[in-house]
Amino acid sequence: MNTSYTYSKLRREYGRQCSFVKSGPTVLVNVMPEPGLEEQMWSPENPVDKSTNKGTDWSEHEANTVRVEYAERGIFHTEGGWPKDINLDDPEQVVRFRKKAEKDETYLQAVMQMSSLAEHYINQNNSIDIYQPYFTDPSCQKMQTLAPSFRTVAVMSDPREPTRPVQNISWSPDQGTLVAVSYADMRFQMTDPDASSDSFIFDLEDSTTPYFTIESPHPIVTLEFNHRDSQCLAGGLMSGQVAFWDIRKSSNYVAISNIRDGHRDPVRSLHWIHSKTSTEFYTGSSDGQVMWWDARKLTEPTEVLILDLSKGENVDEPEWVKWARSHGVFCMDYDPSIPIRFMIGTETGLVFNGNRKGKTVFEKISSTYNCHYGPVYSVQRNPAFLKNFMTVGDWQVRIWSEDVKESPIMWTKHHDVKLTGGAWSESKPSVFYTTRADGCMDGWDILQKQKEPILTVKVADEGLNCIRCHEGGAMLAVGDDCGKTYVIKMNDWFVTAGKNDKALLTAMFDRETRREKIIEAKQRELKLKTKTSAKVDATTTKDKHVQLAEAEIRMVQEAEKEFMELIDMLKKQPSNENNDNTEELENPNKDEDSSDNVLNDENIIDQ
Repeated sequence: MNTSYTYSKLRREYGRQCSFVKSGPTVLVNVMPEPGLEEQMWSPENPVDKSTNKGTDWSEHEANTVRVEYAERGIFHTEGGWPKDINLDDPEQVVRFRKKAEKDETYLQAVMQMSSLAEHYINQNNSIDIYQPYFTDPSCQKMQTLAPSFRTVAVMSDPREPTRPVQNISWSPDQGTLVAVSYADMRFQMTDPDASSDSFIFDLEDSTTPYFTIESPHPIVTLEFNHRDSQCLAGGLMSGQVAFWDIRKSSNYVAISNIRDGHRDPVRSLHWIHSKTSTEFYTGSSDGQVMWWDARKLTEPTEVLILDLSKGENVDEPEWVKWARSHGVFCMDYDPSIPIRFMIGTETGLVFNGNRKGKTVFEKISSTYNCHYGPVYSVQRNPAFLKNFMTVGDWQVRIWSEDVKESPIMWTKHHDVKLTGGAWSESKPSVFYTTRADGCMDGWDILQKQKEPILTVKVADEGLNCIRCHEGGAMLAVGDDCGKTYVIKMNDWFVTAGKNDKALLTAMFDRETRREKIIEAKQRELKLKTKTSAKVDATTTKDKHVQLAEAEIRMVQEAEKEFMELIDMLKKQPSNENNDNTEELENPNKDEDSSDNVLNDENIIDQ
């Protein structure tokens, strides 16, 4: 009986280094003896002659094959990109220039970036099946991009039990496939004491298991990659502390802040800022404070801003009074192209436009926008139009301009379900995405529609918490309440901008901004007219009351004078004339009646 075993291997694994594992013997086939077959199949022979170690007999075979016709082909390559003062025929000048160029830091960085990219495409080329039709007909491909569509690339689940909601997602800044996901249960007094406080980094090429584990003493609310070094991360904890990790060293944090000098509520937002050392970041919390940190020294913040905008500020009042009046931070935004500017979305519906160069609170908060009645769940500047920013809250998305503070320039419809987040596309400036509490994600294009989304995707059965766009613009990462992170790839409709999209969007923003400015000017003019007319009416009414009071006093004085004259006249006349007395007594009554009539007339005038 012949026993054979076949070793199978995927085509993409050809060429990889073999990994040998030491293991014990493995039983492939176990054939039990049958004594009855021995008597039937074997007959004793004496003597017996057998040969061993006999080699295999090989036979010769001949075959006629088809002759292969070879064709010589080639390309002509010329040296290019050399300076004019370098003579290519002089090897000394060429070697000297190459040594000078190789010492340049930008040259080394460019080579490192190109080498990783070239290695990726080489591996991709080795894994392509040459018999698979990867590309369709160009005419069919154009027809396919006319309709917006999507596909789910990966689903990354929380490996810990019980699962926790996803609170923040961060893409690796080096255009890689790494995604950092933080988990925390933010419900008040609903956190499971047995829940883990670790967060994870996933690789899209193998999304079933975490690529790296971020260990923390408390749940991590927000976790962000360093924009210059993809091996370093900073996170804000639920305890109000901030921590710094270097995945080249260990899973545990490298540095962590003190509880006494940190936030007093969970850290809601964290952003790395543009600096010379690339180690500075700032955080915001619902305790109403914004703090700036340096990763090289996390014991205490380098700067603290309390969002207390009350004008009656007293220097001697305690800090807890300012904290009680401050506005809690719910979200923040930072754009590296304007390094001293930042935006803060608060729990009270206000959005602050900040300037770090200011010395006082009112200098640092340059402008205030009354955006929503409830918390601002997301605020973000448009990557192509930095004067325009988007806010999400009150079941509505609103687009604002820095030049108009009273009202937004554009807004969507009121949704039946609460919106939980939003993000602009990094590649197409007219596209943004929103997440909802019913597990759906909406894709919007304001050049096409402003009241309805272009595409609605049912991502999960539970509510979505956060969304983050990749720098390339094609992929999105969305997190839900069950600890799952979905990576969605959009088609060219949402990625590639048209030739006239930027010009059309510029004209739209300018037109809507002018319209809102005209409406604001008319409202101010109407308020001024109303205020002026109210003052005039008040003055006129006051003058009328004064005139009536003066007339009343004058009439009373005249009546009193006439009455006193009549009394004096009665005293001077003789008392023995009864008839005359009777007439005189009647006349005073008549005068009194007349004075009563005068007083009645005064009452009528007063009324």
